[in-house]
Amino acid sequence: MEEHDLHNLCLLEVEELLNSNGRALTNYSSLPQPNLSNSFEFNNRFIIDEMNYDKEQMEKLHHSLLHSITNEQLHVYNRIMTTVNSDVENLFFLYGYGGTGKTYLWKLLSAAIRAKGMIALNVASSSIASLLLPGGKTVHSTFCIPLAINDESTCNINQGSLRAKLLMETKLIIWDEALMMNKLCFQAFDRTLRDIMRATNEDNADKPFGGKVVVLGGDFRQILPVVRKGSRYDIMNSSINYSDFWQYFTILKLSQNMRLKCAVSNESTIHIKEFVDWILKIGDGNMNLNESGEANISIPTDPNSRK
Repeated sequence: MEEHDLHNLCLLEVEELLNSNGRALTNYSSLPQPNLSNSFEFNNRFIIDEMNYDKEQMEKLHHSLLHSITNEQLHVYNRIMTTVNSDVENLFFLYGYGGTGKTYLWKLLSAAIRAKGMIALNVASSSIASLLLPGGKTVHSTFCIPLAINDESTCNINQGSLRAKLLMETKLIIWDEALMMNKLCFQAFDRTLRDIMRATNEDNADKPFGGKVVVLGGDFRQILPVVRKGSRYDIMNSSINYSDFWQYFTILKLSQNMRLKCAVSNESTIHIKEFVDWILKIGDGNMNLNESGEANISIPTDPNSRK
């Protein structure tokens, strides 16, 4: 904590002790008065948890990651950070297949925000994916999204609650593997954020996600929402790009495979590229599909296994 924050926290503790005895710091004109504007931060365990980092270390990490960034990633980074710094509400969807550096960007953006002493919430649709994010958590545990979801659902976060104050103080929300979630989950979170942010400005109730900067990430070639006994149409219709607020998202793309940069030899580069092209060919449906949309896929032999 900064020195002035420690000083203010001490005054708040003294104020609490005095209040328990029917007195207050205002009764003593010679003593300094605490700043009550951010007193809730010291009593909010969610905010304390998200602020539990060293700003100097975050700044060093930010510079280190920024030094190794590609031009494609730099374009995405600048677009998002410009929006965050200008306090203009905006929604982004970062589209890129595995290996293009989405997780790298999440770490860079988080470090940039936290180096300034602000809050960046990192969430993912699955617990495995959340482990790859700095301070990552699942969306259900963070946003209290109900498991039984419908068109009128809202998150179990009330105005004035500790979680609500955390969301109010959050500067950036990063949601990885977003395409795994049913669009109803995003709609529930949208309603909740609009309701929470209305407390700061009535106009926020009319803005998608309450005016917060939200960045979603994923790959449409990978797992879509699971709909029990659902048809192909039901699964597609449950995806976020079929929601009403999809039109407000700015689509950003990554296409350069970062794993090729890390290859130690030309042979390794060739093998990685062949595997990437094979995966993309499957994801794009270019596998001689029959009239039912099915195909037999032959898994190539690992060249290393023949040595």
